[in-house]
Amino acid sequence: MQTKQSKLRFALEMADGTQVRDIDALKEHFDLDSVKKYFSDGTLLKWLEDRYYEDELEEIEKISPFDNDLGQKLCDIFGIESEEDISRRLERLNRLKTFTNDENILENVDQVAFDQEDLADLLDKGIREIYLCNNRFSIPLRVKNKIYIGVGKSVAVIRSDKIVDFETLNIVFRNISFNNEYLKLLADKNPAKILGGTAEITTTIINRAGIHDKLASAFVKKACSFKSDIKISAKGKSVDAKSLMMLMTIGLAPNLEVTIVAKGEDSQKAVEELKNFIDSGFSE
Repeated sequence: MQTKQSKLRFALEMADGTQVRDIDALKEHFDLDSVKKYFSDGTLLKWLEDRYYEDELEEIEKISPFDNDLGQKLCDIFGIESEEDISRRLERLNRLKTFTNDENILENVDQVAFDQEDLADLLDKGIREIYLCNNRFSIPLRVKNKIYIGVGKSVAVIRSDKIVDFETLNIVFRNISFNNEYLKLLADKNPAKILGGTAEITTTIINRAGIHDKLASAFVKKACSFKSDIKISAKGKSVDAKSLMMLMTIGLAPNLEVTIVAKGEDSQKAVEELKNFIDSGFSE
């Protein structure tokens, strides 16, 4: 009885002499000049076809041999970082280092937007956590389930004539200010009450995790930047807003209504800016 023999499939030889017989080996020993040559003479197409790599084959068939971005497109199809990619990434990394030395942010440089076009690219890719670096960014409210983290002096421009329910949209902002028009909208809804040098304002904690240790420290630091005496109250308890230990005793949880009271020469500015700090969604 005759048995059907397996088809003998040819290998692709890379510059280091390796005979690659599957796509993982091709990626490991990838050599652009060799791949370009195999693409030009049709060998790459045949190699992919023989191994039923349908997705890569379909993408390769779309490329013209006269394409100016041939090398980049071949690298993209096989998930290879090209010299151009490496150079661009290094340039972006050096730029990012002028605004932060946070290793976590630097490691995620591919998730950083330096301008609106960068932001659009990241949104198109479906990136959930996006760093907005030292610029103004128009935030598309139709795109839900996003975390925007500010690096440097970043401003989230909210184009809305009414208060946005970010919690329902599952949109979170960290270390980012809003544009003046939206901040005014927030202030107009709940303006500060001024009486005899004392200013008072009420707002609600909207972030999902409440005010955790790191955020509380940032809040206290901001409160300490004002000359006025400042207190924050909730659940019938009032504490010194410039004391981290006292602030943490309140238990500032999500959806908790808090009142900020300041007495002194910059009291109005103090309560308004501290309210904006909370309303901006500096949250987990």
